[in-house]
Amino acid sequence: TALALLLREKLTGQEAPASAQTGMAMVRSWIESKVGNDMEALALSLDDQRAFQQLALDMLQHLDLTQSASEQNEESQDDEGEDQEDEGEEEPSSSDDQEQQPSEMAGDTSEGDEDSESEQEIEDDDSADSDMADEGEEGMLPTRPNRPWTDLPENFDYTAYTSQFDEIIAATELCDEEELTRLRAYLDTQLKGLQGVVTRLANRLQRRLMAQQNRSWDFDQEEGLLDAARLARVVISPGHSLSYKIERDVEFKDTIVTLLIDNSGSMRGRPISIAAISADILARTLERCGVKTEVLGFTTRAWKGGQSREAWLAGGKPAQPGRLNDLRHIVYKKADEPWRRARKNLGLMMREGLLKENIDGEALLWAHSRLLARPEDRRILMVISDGAPVDDSTLSVNNAGYLEQHLRKVIDWIEKQSPVQLVAIGIGHDVTRYYRRAVTIMDAEQLGGTIIEQLADLFEDE
Repeated sequence: TALALLLREKLTGQEAPASAQTGMAMVRSWIESKVGNDMEALALSLDDQRAFQQLALDMLQHLDLTQSASEQNEESQDDEGEDQEDEGEEEPSSSDDQEQQPSEMAGDTSEGDEDSESEQEIEDDDSADSDMADEGEEGMLPTRPNRPWTDLPENFDYTAYTSQFDEIIAATELCDEEELTRLRAYLDTQLKGLQGVVTRLANRLQRRLMAQQNRSWDFDQEEGLLDAARLARVVISPGHSLSYKIERDVEFKDTIVTLLIDNSGSMRGRPISIAAISADILARTLERCGVKTEVLGFTTRAWKGGQSREAWLAGGKPAQPGRLNDLRHIVYKKADEPWRRARKNLGLMMREGLLKENIDGEALLWAHSRLLARPEDRRILMVISDGAPVDDSTLSVNNAGYLEQHLRKVIDWIEKQSPVQLVAIGIGHDVTRYYRRAVTIMDAEQLGGTIIEQLADLFEDE
């Protein structure tokens, strides 16, 4: 990401976002020392694609991100040499076999070709499926590439192979009360230093929100409530008429905020801890201001497809099956649930084995549908994620951009047609390429302050 932002700055003159400046400053000097004048040369070759390609490859080689053609040839020659040596060592035994049974070998070759090929195909399929199962151990992290958007066929239609194994579940159903208490205590002790910073920011947000809700009056009116503060004037000068006051209408709308938190494996560690504590403090702060808050999370029930993939394999592995994993949508705090009751639930994010893969598009639709069912005038959906949707099981049997394309369609529909205000915060990955209103942070510790600032801006826009 830093290399891309630095290259954009050199080629277009457009500076990197302020939120990324700190991270770029840490690696800028190292990158510039490695690439030398490569970026300036790229800027001069924008009209020559072939030269631009070669210069880009040279720059990547200088950064040790790829190998030169000569190095690749040397490696391939070394591999071929090793293979030839292995074959040479096995030749004596094979020649002995040929001398013993020359006629049998000749006769079996033509008859056994088709059988061996079909057996090999079956073995390949079985080994591929077993590899998918073996890799699905607890603790394995999914890859998190910033994939380029891929154009899909015109007849593209997002589907799920089966929703039979999906679940929407409360945090209290995933572990018992004792474990929730322990996980919450762990979360509190882990982030004591950060909690003070976020709390101060939350108090600032509270003051700004309460200022919008303060009662105000129009004085010296002909009718309304009697203004007791001006009665002394009437007593001193009986000729004065009585003064009345009228309360102004408060423009602050009834509001609900939903936090939708990415519970994928790549969020493990400090990012998910800070997301949990930020959600906790935000829910507490908004509750004081009379703003309802809902906290949701999304992941999958298993690595590598779970029961959905097993059903697909049993069904003969039809082509283009669509989404091929079991969704798990978690309700940490309901909108009408008091913060004190839901406080322990946020500790569930610390549980080992909870964070798996992420299918963002369907999670966004789920959170959005819950908001549409609410009676509040203003509805805000804030997504906290660290990159593109990733589910290895789905992407291995569909087009490469299947999940990403669906996410883009969902976002576009919400932003253009829905009354819900959508905002996203990306941790370490640029989410501005998906969401119109978004901010990217390079350090997870910026999350608390960024949430507060984004919400404050949304409230003041109205």
